[in-house]
Amino acid sequence: MFDGSCPYCRQPASVPEIVPGGVVDCLHCDRSFVTADDAIEPAARSARDAGSRESVASERVLRADVSRRDAEHRMSPAVTSTGLLAVVLTLLFYAALVQPLRDSYFGQLFAERGWVPYVISFLSFWSATQLVTKYRRLSLQIRVLQLDLLPSAISGRITPATAPAFASYLRSLPREFTENLLVERIHRALEHFCARVEVRETVEQLRSQAERDESAVESSYTMLRVFIWAIPILGFIGTVIGIGASVGGFSESVAGAADLAVIKDSIGTVTVGLGVAFDTTLLALVMSLVVMFPTSSLQKAEEDFLARVDDYCRQHLIARLGDDLPADGPDEDGERRLVRVVDRLARLLEQRLARAD
Repeated sequence: MFDGSCPYCRQPASVPEIVPGGVVDCLHCDRSFVTADDAIEPAARSARDAGSRESVASERVLRADVSRRDAEHRMSPAVTSTGLLAVVLTLLFYAALVQPLRDSYFGQLFAERGWVPYVISFLSFWSATQLVTKYRRLSLQIRVLQLDLLPSAISGRITPATAPAFASYLRSLPREFTENLLVERIHRALEHFCARVEVRETVEQLRSQAERDESAVESSYTMLRVFIWAIPILGFIGTVIGIGASVGGFSESVAGAADLAVIKDSIGTVTVGLGVAFDTTLLALVMSLVVMFPTSSLQKAEEDFLARVDDYCRQHLIARLGDDLPADGPDEDGERRLVRVVDRLARLLEQRLARAD
């Protein structure tokens, strides 16, 4: 709402629903004048600016959340599918390898030491399936680094006019490439650049996207860290169970023993229980090491890949960005305001000429 005075007759003039740069007809002197930005009611302007900032902030939060979930989906293996595959592999392992070697120490270690070795084997295979899945996905991600995702044949510079052509080229890539982390990051940056037409904001968006990708890679190893922690704990549980069973059996034998021969036989029970206890701990520690080393190596490889993605964006995207606007020319908003004012003045002139006739 415009609430001010006419610059010609100094009489108050109030006109609702007027925008900055609009034309006001004074009812007192029958003259027209153009409103300035600071002539709009301050409360209305503040509410408008606050709503605009809130809308932009909500949009950025929503896009950041969606981007983070997409990155986690690309970097994290599916828990359910890898778990079912681990069940199948565990069953095949016991049927094809453990059962035929049941009389050997290897077979007894996995099959004759209670329920703990079965759970350790399952968690180990589950970890292996997740590592293999992540490795295959990383291999596909790395392949894209060899492609020219922003071909110079489209344009040597990336401007608001040429950015849609680059985005269209990225969408035309095969599906295995369009779901790539690097392709998605470049595509989001091009969309942001087309919407904002601001190089600095696009660079900031790329930096935020890089931080979200790093967070997604870090969180994708949550389940593997849980397995690395749980497997040794299961070994200690097996140790406690074995020691408890051996001590309990020995106490019952001693309490009901009448001669020394029975006590000697009960000592054999104690040694068997201790063997179970220590074997489960040995199995758990070995399997945790087997899982830990490839997990650390794969995480280091993914971090190196993210660093290469950052370098690719700096060399092939940021270095070629340009807003392509004249240095001293009027901005787009100013041009639209000027067109509106000219149209309004033309209509007022036509009305005055019609009344004069």
